[in-house]
Amino acid sequence: MMKRIDVINGGPADRTLLRPRLIALATAAAALLAACGGSDDKKRGDLSAELRRTAYGVPHVKADDEAGLGYGVGYAQAQDGLCVLAESFVTVAGERARHLGAGRSEPGSLGENIGSDYYFRLLNDEPAVQAALRAQSAPVRALMRGWVAGYNRHLAQAASSDLPADCRDRPWVRNKIGEADLIRLWRFYGTLNGSGDLIEAIATAEPAQADQGGAPLDLGRRSRPTASNALALGSEATRDGRGLLLGNPHFPWSGILRMGMLHTTIAGKFDVMGATLPGVPLVGIGFTPEFAWSHTTVSSAHSSFYRLRLDPADPTRYLVDQQSKPMQRRELSISVKGADGKLQTQSRSFYSSEFGWLVGWKDRQTAIALRDANWDNHRMVEEWYGISRARNLDELKTAVQRNVGNPWNNTLAVDKAGRALMLAATPVPRLPAERLRRCQSADDAALLESGVVMLEGRSDCHWEIDPKAPQPGIYAGGELPLLERRDFVHNANDSAWQANPAAPLRGFSPVISAQDRPLRERARFGLNAVSEALAGGKRLDMEQVQQLLLSNRAGLAERWLDDLLPACRGQADLAAACAALAAWDRKAELDSGIGLGYFEAFVSRLDKTLAERGEPADRLWRQPFDPARPLSTPSGLRVEDPAVASLLTDTLRAAVKQVDDSKLWADGRRWGQVQGATRGGELIGLHGGSGDLGIYNAMESRAPEDGRHREMLEGASYVQVVGFDANGPRAQAILAYSQSSDPASPHAADQTRLFARKQWISLPFSEREIQADPALRRSLIRE
Repeated sequence: MMKRIDVINGGPADRTLLRPRLIALATAAAALLAACGGSDDKKRGDLSAELRRTAYGVPHVKADDEAGLGYGVGYAQAQDGLCVLAESFVTVAGERARHLGAGRSEPGSLGENIGSDYYFRLLNDEPAVQAALRAQSAPVRALMRGWVAGYNRHLAQAASSDLPADCRDRPWVRNKIGEADLIRLWRFYGTLNGSGDLIEAIATAEPAQADQGGAPLDLGRRSRPTASNALALGSEATRDGRGLLLGNPHFPWSGILRMGMLHTTIAGKFDVMGATLPGVPLVGIGFTPEFAWSHTTVSSAHSSFYRLRLDPADPTRYLVDQQSKPMQRRELSISVKGADGKLQTQSRSFYSSEFGWLVGWKDRQTAIALRDANWDNHRMVEEWYGISRARNLDELKTAVQRNVGNPWNNTLAVDKAGRALMLAATPVPRLPAERLRRCQSADDAALLESGVVMLEGRSDCHWEIDPKAPQPGIYAGGELPLLERRDFVHNANDSAWQANPAAPLRGFSPVISAQDRPLRERARFGLNAVSEALAGGKRLDMEQVQQLLLSNRAGLAERWLDDLLPACRGQADLAAACAALAAWDRKAELDSGIGLGYFEAFVSRLDKTLAERGEPADRLWRQPFDPARPLSTPSGLRVEDPAVASLLTDTLRAAVKQVDDSKLWADGRRWGQVQGATRGGELIGLHGGSGDLGIYNAMESRAPEDGRHREMLEGASYVQVVGFDANGPRAQAILAYSQSSDPASPHAADQTRLFARKQWISLPFSEREIQADPALRRSLIRE
């Protein structure tokens, strides 16, 4: 079969945008020269890559060196998501309000544009950006240089009017970006699940709060934008005795955190396939000929708060060991576009201390400071480069433990020999348990259970320094949790304690890995499902692992409904709801009925009911939590207690009213008509549901303003199941939201439809598989 080959030559992109007609002529001329043997990469420049795309738009980038690889990846990622990248470069430069005005114009957690701009001006000030640039190794700098050139090259090939509709003729689309823009984006990625969760608090913190009733800072309610499941099965758990990996990260379905599939090859150095974040020139989750790996959002702490005792004479001074010290003040200015289109300058003062940035003044006596370990972590991409270069699982382990660069992810991996590995190696403040006890009040210790580290602002409460660690104040990689097994390791965002119940990981500081605490529902379901599947010496294959993920069972319903239904049936006004709950299949499938809606609303309201009545959650259980039995406790709703039965039925009554009033389930609608993703005006119904219900295939959706359905917000993203045979890796995967974020692309919805049907793509990895793909298209890009 004849394959299409495009040869794209040209010089470095500049501020002049090429018109489409000229591009077509230049491309045709380049192709003619190439056919005549007149093309010489070295004469044309030092950047060249081969970009091939197979079915569903999957990019395969091959180059001779890191600069060429970065060039090809930057070009491909700009093709797939230029508008998202262009807007994100404006965001991380602190220029949203300049172009988009003061209000909230981006979905997600960044808040008002003014607050976002101030935050990123703080995070990405010039000294921090330059320090991060200097910290990159020569290979990573080459990757960066190439990526920037590839992105700029694609941008220069289209006039502003030819860009995707989401950014066509928008003044915020820069004609060029530089390596500093890429660093700013990486620093944003690094501080997610840390200071990035507190943008509004950081942007509005000021001493005047001390006299205005205190800062509205709720430290106990910090939602994370990422989650994940991963299961690494070793030789004792698989039918073929080789490693088998499930990777299932849960990411937003829109914006800059949408991952894309990617295959990267540098001859003689590495051959890696999987997926990565926009702006990252390497595979972040994937596989090589020797091993496969995935990441899960870690439960470890990466930041800590400090309670500062203020100098009574001045709220911009604080006391350390009875000595008054001045806060450091910085004034930042931003440009804000007004309703009349004119720019105005706004300025605000920000304060810092030896304990970190000030995030709020509680009153005249107390202020709160924040220190984030990832402010000084410049090793994220370096670690992924080390994983790409690794020749075996031991070298992967070395890359992770040496760099401790992944900002907020565990690493789970398998190799073809059947080893299974988990590392919880991220930048964690070095705060041993003894230091925590010394520097925390009883209330602070309770706050720690929700993942918030609060310490006293004293000289003996700083993070400890370990010379073996890659940066001051964090744990060295060798001190962080690691478990290697031949059966399995698992994580679904709980601590490392129960990575494998047969080998609990104990004895770590609570900031690293908590133990003896109830598992969250998704983690508990996953561990129970794996343990049941392997019981009696049974072994798993790829298809069974796929079924485990996409069974869409609601583990919490399987445990609760048999107790809840008898209490429910005694209430006449709940008769119809009880019947719907009884008829429900206890799953989140496309054809699941309104019982799912009632149960979901019931679970989400239960904590509120408990708080309103002053009841502890333990009041609900027949069997309270037992650390010796974390997979089976707590269990049993104590409906025989009239007070508990009343609490449960009252909660259900309120949940039923909420669901019925929403009209989402009206006229007998099913789950696939309620939840979905809109692509080109079409609602693609999607299975899966809330992880709080113990649904492993965690999918979160919300009703838009029209209220006619629930649009996907976050959940399954790049999902892979990877095994090995004598010929190398065998990978089946799906990118649930599809490869391109451009609605006009043929690859904006194709994989989403596959995911809705529970279908998978067999990834073409070997040269033979790539060449055999009927959709193969090949481009040579160089400058």
